[in-house]
Amino acid sequence: MQSTIQDTILAPATKITTQAIALLRISGDDAFKIINQVVKKRVPKEQGVFYRGLYDGDLLVDDVVITTFVHPNSFTGENVVEIACHGGVLNTERILQLILKTGARLALPGEFSQRAYLNGKITLVQAEGINDLIHAPSDLALKIGVTNMHGHHQKSLITLRTSLLDLISKIQVALDYPEYEDVEGVDAKSLEENLNVLVQEVKKLLDRSQRANKAISGVTTIIAGAPNVGKSSLLNALINEEKAIVTSIPGTTRDLVEGVINLPQGTLKLVDTAGIRETSNDLEKMGITKTINELKKAELILFVTTPNQIDQFTNPEWTKLFGNKHVLFIVNQIDRLSKKEQAKLKDKYPEAIFISALNDDLQPLLEALNSVFRTADLDSTEHLILTSAHQVALLKQILDKLKTAKKNLANLYPIDLINVDLYEAWDLLKHLLGETQDEAIIDNIFRKYCLGK
Repeated sequence: MQSTIQDTILAPATKITTQAIALLRISGDDAFKIINQVVKKRVPKEQGVFYRGLYDGDLLVDDVVITTFVHPNSFTGENVVEIACHGGVLNTERILQLILKTGARLALPGEFSQRAYLNGKITLVQAEGINDLIHAPSDLALKIGVTNMHGHHQKSLITLRTSLLDLISKIQVALDYPEYEDVEGVDAKSLEENLNVLVQEVKKLLDRSQRANKAISGVTTIIAGAPNVGKSSLLNALINEEKAIVTSIPGTTRDLVEGVINLPQGTLKLVDTAGIRETSNDLEKMGITKTINELKKAELILFVTTPNQIDQFTNPEWTKLFGNKHVLFIVNQIDRLSKKEQAKLKDKYPEAIFISALNDDLQPLLEALNSVFRTADLDSTEHLILTSAHQVALLKQILDKLKTAKKNLANLYPIDLINVDLYEAWDLLKHLLGETQDEAIIDNIFRKYCLGK
């Protein structure tokens, strides 16, 4: 990146397709010089909106609206020119090639955001928030992306860093000036208390971030039950697609059938499995073995039964398979019951969720699925949540260093060795905040972003 940071870059900010308007973005020192090579009436170097014709020599290419931003008052912190042209694949590509001929180069994925970061316009947490917002599969992901994009909770990391630095400084003073025996906060009890606070803060942030990331990336959810209770119908209804074969013949599902559903509070990776029963059919036995293996990997189980088999909820053969997994008990095919019969069953089995997959009557189940993800700290916008694997990995390392310092303190290690662990935690925290730049890591983070962002 260092060798190309001075280049003026260009990329489409919208998808190149058949559409009314396309947006192209230019950023760099030469942005105004470049745009003025393809217009007849000069675009002034000032912030504004201008209507111009784009020309390739004397040939009119398109009529466009140009929006300009002057360094440092732009997203990237550089001179930025945005061109709103007519859409269409050929027209947009022609204008891209025209601008490239005048001295710009095509931007790398995420390079606009990377320049914004390098120029101090956004932090790494804000940059990750932008990427999360763009790729959000659920309302939860959207909320986290917007919150992080605005940097509302960056101060919680800064407060953590300040507390850690304060502790390091006190220890360093005690080491450098041993003649002063009354340095506040470096006795064993005070150090333990301070370390406990730091460890708890990092643990809470890590736990919150891991739960949010699991909700966003997808919870492995197994649809299980006896044959012919409507498991495949439920999968099809949830994903709104005929993915699983539905017949009245028991034992039809033998291979695993998968689908994904994005709910407001998170994502489910659904797996429809073979019904479990005694059988002499070798192929069906193989499917049942797969089901049992999948149940061991499940993070959530949707156990489906029907009104005439509702006692399976308490069948020890099933409950043994579930272990301590999170299970939702679902009674399908309630459309076959009268209202009076439904009410009687609901009173008797208040923990059950009553649905009709065939009639798409799934609202009680959808509400229950959303509640699986819903916790106060994820629902709230008051707490920082880190979303990238890189951020979470750094957080784990910080926690490990703090735990090591705490353990070494308990084992009466010299205070200077404890400070080494704290210095390493502080350095990792600076990486998390983006205050220490590793060019290869920074490049890798931003390359996963969209072109033109």
